[in-house]
Amino acid sequence: MRERLNAARRAFAKKRGAIPRGGEPLVLFGLLMLVPQVSYFDNPWLVMFFLVGLYAVLGFGLNVVVGFAGLLDLGYVAFFAAGAYALAILSSYGSPLHINLSFWLVIPMAVGIGALIGVLLGLPVLPLRGDYLAIVTLGFGEIIRIVLTNSEGLTNGAQGISAISTPSIVVRDIGLDKEVWYYFIVIAAFAVAIVTMRLRDARVGRAWEAIREDEDVAAAMGIDVVRYKLMAFATGAAIGAFGGAIYASFYGFINPSAFSLQVSIDVLAVVIIGGMGSIRGVVFGAFILKGIPELLQFKETADLLERLGWLRDGINRLVDGVNTLTAAHIGDLPPADTWGQEIADRRFIIFGALLVAIMILRPAGLFPSRRRQLEFAGAHEADDG
Repeated sequence: MRERLNAARRAFAKKRGAIPRGGEPLVLFGLLMLVPQVSYFDNPWLVMFFLVGLYAVLGFGLNVVVGFAGLLDLGYVAFFAAGAYALAILSSYGSPLHINLSFWLVIPMAVGIGALIGVLLGLPVLPLRGDYLAIVTLGFGEIIRIVLTNSEGLTNGAQGISAISTPSIVVRDIGLDKEVWYYFIVIAAFAVAIVTMRLRDARVGRAWEAIREDEDVAAAMGIDVVRYKLMAFATGAAIGAFGGAIYASFYGFINPSAFSLQVSIDVLAVVIIGGMGSIRGVVFGAFILKGIPELLQFKETADLLERLGWLRDGINRLVDGVNTLTAAHIGDLPPADTWGQEIADRRFIIFGALLVAIMILRPAGLFPSRRRQLEFAGAHEADDG
């Protein structure tokens, strides 16, 4: 088995050597920066791309906690909310505190607040693993939302905070300029991706992977499990708070209802479907789960699907035949202009079906990291042996 695993490592190393190190991310970054120059991509498209980029940033943060360190966190929305409210409270004219600080000054403060909350969450849950850790972090996320709702003197309660500051670049306020926001989120996502890749390949990343594989063995090998777990929580929380600050500034208004458990589930689904531990997987997962549902609601997409009406009609006739012969109750495909709403209404079913399908067909995710592929290959070899 060991010989086969070594052969697999050599094959991956050879494949990796075919492309210059760091070349793929730079090419992708260059292509993404050219997107707004295409006249076809107007504001709705740029907003969709912004949403994908935002969830990619959040996915990178949760990937540190779940993908690198193996800590199942269902309360990630708490860090997202912490960053959003830190920016809103410290920079908004509608804040009860009326501090009105600059966006660029508040951003590092929001990241620091998120990291501090991550450490405070990590301290009491250090002994917990698996399902118990997931339940406690889930409860923490819900507690944060309730605290935000009831702290009217600080957060305006359920009314929320409006008039949130936007970044100024060369004495120009971004405001509602969707093209500039697109560039902003691409640069932010690329920077966070580079940071997480560097952490993954550094000593701290190897320590996280050792803890993920077997915490007891990692401790026996001399790894300070407490320290590295807290570092994972703090890093993931800081990135989540960074994403929350961007979200609050982009929309200009937040209230507690925007920070429900569904946000944590969406980000976790992005990481799992894309491939835990994979930077590229997070990007594709964000596009699949957040971009495609938005894309299907565009008029251009409906027009394209309408041209395929003959295919939909043929499938519906086939479905009607199956229903007649088997007494089944399979529903017909909806008209093209309602696909986006149908998918939005049934997104939980679609997410669940995707997760089940990926667990069966691609247990490591759609685009797993090379290390995860080797781990799964080794596990299959061990089962066969």
